[in-house]
Amino acid sequence: MLTLYNVVSEDGFIADKNGKEDFIPETLWVNSLNMYKEYGSVIMGRRTYETIQSYDKELLIPFELLPFKKIVITNDINFKAKQKYVVVHSPEDAITLAPNSLVSSGPTLNNVLLRMNAVKKIILHVVPVLIGKGIKPFDEDLIKTMKPVKYAPQLEGVKVKEFIK
Repeated sequence: MLTLYNVVSEDGFIADKNGKEDFIPETLWVNSLNMYKEYGSVIMGRRTYETIQSYDKELLIPFELLPFKKIVITNDINFKAKQKYVVVHSPEDAITLAPNSLVSSGPTLNNVLLRMNAVKKIILHVVPVLIGKGIKPFDEDLIKTMKPVKYAPQLEGVKVKEFIK
C-alpha cells in the first residue's frame, strides 16, 4: 500500500490558485528529503515531476542524488523524463513497480489513488501560512474512511497531520 505525502498551508492547500508553492519555505525541503529517504521509491505525477525539475539546483540536486526509484505517471505516451526516472502510464503500473512507495503529487493522482483504495497512510506537513484560495491535495470526502493519528510526530516549525486506513 502507498503513503501519500504533501506539504500544505494551514488552510489545507498545496499551492495557491495559480499553482505556485511560494508559501513553502525552502528550509522545509530537508523535511521532504527525509520523508523520501524513508521509502525505497517515490511516485509522482508529470506536473509534480516538472515542478521539481524547475527547482533551483541547491534543491534539485539532493533529490536527484537520492538512491532509489523515482516513478513518474503520465498519460502522455511521448513524455520523456531524465535518466534514472521510470515513466509509466497508469497508477497500476506504478504500484506494480513499487507497491510500498511514497506518493508526492497533486490532486489528480492523489484522488485516483485514493479512489483505488491504494493509499494506506497520508502524511501532511502543515506550514503555518494561510493562502485563502488554492489547490487542495485531494478531495476531502475521499479520506472519510481514514482515521487521524492522534499523536503524529512533530517537526520543528511544522505541524504534522497523519491519517491511516
